[in-house]
Amino acid sequence: MLVTRYLLKNILSVTVFIALTLTMVIWLTQSLKLLDLVANSDAPPTLFLKLVGLTLPRFLEIIVPLSLVPAVLFVYNKMISDNELIVMRSCGFDQMTLARPAIIIASALTVLVLFFSTYISPRSYGEVKELQQSIKTQYSSFLLREGVFNTFSDSLTVYLRARAKNGDLMGIVIHDTRDKSKPPVTITAKRGRLAMDGDLPNIIVFDGMRQQMTDGSDVISKLFFSRYTIEVKGLEAAEKERWREASERTLGELLFPDMNNRRDRNNRDIFLAEAQHRLVTPFNTIGFTLVALAVLLTGPINRRGQSKKVMAAAVIVIALQASSLVVVNAARKDLALAPALYIMTFLPLLTGLFLLSSRGEQWVLQIFRRWRGQKPLRPEAAS
Repeated sequence: MLVTRYLLKNILSVTVFIALTLTMVIWLTQSLKLLDLVANSDAPPTLFLKLVGLTLPRFLEIIVPLSLVPAVLFVYNKMISDNELIVMRSCGFDQMTLARPAIIIASALTVLVLFFSTYISPRSYGEVKELQQSIKTQYSSFLLREGVFNTFSDSLTVYLRARAKNGDLMGIVIHDTRDKSKPPVTITAKRGRLAMDGDLPNIIVFDGMRQQMTDGSDVISKLFFSRYTIEVKGLEAAEKERWREASERTLGELLFPDMNNRRDRNNRDIFLAEAQHRLVTPFNTIGFTLVALAVLLTGPINRRGQSKKVMAAAVIVIALQASSLVVVNAARKDLALAPALYIMTFLPLLTGLFLLSSRGEQWVLQIFRRWRGQKPLRPEAAS
């Protein structure tokens, strides 16, 4: 149908625009945290780009449902202002026919969000956590901060006064206790620099002195040098096997955890609550859309504008989203509250469907008639 294609095109284009705008804003703000992590650990820039890319699916879970609602409100409100919707109602189009394009898009986006929430997002978020751990264990040991004692593995302490513009380290003091069979070594130098030996850094110092107590005596041996290399070995933190939280597990892993793992057994209820959250909340995309349509399309149409209806729809959707988040967090703490999640998700959906039906339309018009003390109103007749 021509009208359906027209509405589909308009709603989809506005939804994409809003989603892209929100994605860029949220992406930018969240990327600053990742940039700080990468910059402070001297990790390569490619890791930052990979981290930023892996965070996108998690954002889309929230952005996609919230982008469709303002798009629907904008498109239908504009059609009312331009009298397009009034003409369509006069031609015999009922509310459900006019709402069908938005429902089609909402259904498609629900399937997309469901796929993201059950599989893509947890996988990408798990990789983000793995990369963050890798950065901390493999690259953090390369970082030497100015004016503080940088301690690595409680066996090597490095102090530098300042860092020159060319990257040289100025005013270096190194205290090395890695060799437990020998007395500690203290090295002072005017300057130095970091050099990579494969994946491990070496500290090369110039114009300094090496001091060490002589075995079995209180005599300090001193060695003056013009160049000396300190090999940094054994300081890289071994990556421990990390227990994955519920947010990092796919739907199958939540429903069927490893019961031989003690932490998995102890978090069984949390996994079940998270699984239900993943399966149910994507339907908020349809629910929020139906609520917005029901508020905007039901009742008399005011040709002078629908600002009150638009504001009411926005407030209701925001309240539903906030309530859904509260219920989700409560269900994660107490699995007995999980049924409330289904009520918060499907009650608005069913209510919206009822209000958009012909029976629901008549019910709403009767309420308006009683409230105004007038005869029944036709939606297209109000001014």
